[in-house]
Amino acid sequence: LDPENMLGAVNNKQEKTDFLNYFYKHCMHVLIGPLLANTVNDKPEREDSCSVQLLSLILELLTFCVEHHTYHIKNYILHKDLLRRILVLMKSRHTFLVLGALRFMRKIIALKDEFYNRYIMKGNLFAPVIDALVKNNGRYNMMDSAICEMFEHIRSEDIKSLSSHVVENYGQIVDKVLYVNTFKALRKKYEQRQGRSEGHKSQPQTKTDN
Repeated sequence: LDPENMLGAVNNKQEKTDFLNYFYKHCMHVLIGPLLANTVNDKPEREDSCSVQLLSLILELLTFCVEHHTYHIKNYILHKDLLRRILVLMKSRHTFLVLGALRFMRKIIALKDEFYNRYIMKGNLFAPVIDALVKNNGRYNMMDSAICEMFEHIRSEDIKSLSSHVVENYGQIVDKVLYVNTFKALRKKYEQRQGRSEGHKSQPQTKTDN
């Protein structure tokens, strides 16, 4: 699945494109089949060890694809609403699977691609992440760290569309999370932007005489 490792790939971009076109048309649905079958409803259908190990491997491959197959995987995720299905795994009782779903979303956010950002906002896809944060109830563990780090990345990279979306839609919830500074800082930055925007609007128009 790493097209950079194809023989002669340096000189043959067409071959890479042909391979990825073929893979996404004929093979990807087979790879994600178990994932789709297990996320039909709002929580995972099967939680036996064999199923969750398989799902974890599929997530790892999909996360790799997000990083290395940018155009093809993006079209696939947007058309199949794949992130929504993956975030169903946030309700798994297996922490490593929850973390795998979070890593996948974090990899998407790291790309700072507005197509992805609009998809996340339109689908309200932060909801399962916020739910998991609330359910964790401030316990210091890997899940809490991973969720807070994702929002800290949004803040530190100043991804304006996502940070505004978080404050406007989940502000009442995340404002209560005080054990990290991230959400307070997101709110502050948001209000500064709103203030600048309002200030800009309210500036009087000055007329100059010739």
